[in-house]
Amino acid sequence: MTQATVQDTPEFTSLSAPPASPDAAPAVPGNLEAFAAGVCEGAGPALTTLLNRQVAARVLAVRPSNLTDLLREVPLPWVLVEVTYQRGATGGHLLVFPKAEAVTLGVSLSGEDASEGALAPAHADALKDAVNQLLAGAGPTLMPLFNRAVSFSSANVRVVEDVEGIPKVLREPLWLIHADAKGEGFEFHMRLTVDRPLAAQIAALGAEPLPAAIDPGRVEPASGKIDLVLDISLPIAVELGRARMQIQDILKLAPGSVIELDKSAGDPVDLYINDRAIARGEVVVIDENFGVRLTSIVTASERIKTLR
Repeated sequence: MTQATVQDTPEFTSLSAPPASPDAAPAVPGNLEAFAAGVCEGAGPALTTLLNRQVAARVLAVRPSNLTDLLREVPLPWVLVEVTYQRGATGGHLLVFPKAEAVTLGVSLSGEDASEGALAPAHADALKDAVNQLLAGAGPTLMPLFNRAVSFSSANVRVVEDVEGIPKVLREPLWLIHADAKGEGFEFHMRLTVDRPLAAQIAALGAEPLPAAIDPGRVEPASGKIDLVLDISLPIAVELGRARMQIQDILKLAPGSVIELDKSAGDPVDLYINDRAIARGEVVVIDENFGVRLTSIVTASERIKTLR
């Protein structure tokens, strides 16, 4: 994975969060608020690693929205970053950026100047890499809410210049999570969509909501006697990717057959302990042996929960 760093570009500030929805708007499901908090909790450390500077992310608002409100708040053209669930849920999310804001963010992440306000391939790649790492960091923090591992596909970037190009999912009622990420000389606003079916899935989860905050350096085992289990061995698995095949195609497999996975070369790999995702990293070769260099990892307290 290419490590992006922020160059000496001027600090920029995105649009502030919009006012709250009308009084008649439905109440926000508690689990959806917990989901938003989990995304931000994982996003901060992931962006800190990516940008090589301290970045904090926080939720500003979770509210119902629709295409009319979204167009009023964020005039076209847009840049959309799309991710879908690979594990733990169905559906996906869209990050909605004004095009000018996405270009500025892409310049900051990639260090490559923009040409006449265009989103260059290097800018799109930097946005995808940032979102991939952001959600890779969020996956483990969401496990207490989903009560299972959650992972996402690699992000895709598309530019929407006019109304005809707006995807169908944004034409339906949806929930919108507003958050921001701030660091030294760095700030951007996130608008993460959650469609109604996915919001219903999240709202129906039976796990306990995420805590308001978790100290990454603090371990909180349930029994408080962690020393008793420190020498227990646990299976570790690294997942390069996944594929779905029809039975007739599986029966045709033979030595030399190639199975195409759902990840591209260079995409981060997921590391599982006890079938729970705890980290993401990149494959390296060490003295003719394969290894994984970790790029993001779940907090110490969440790692303890893999013992259960």
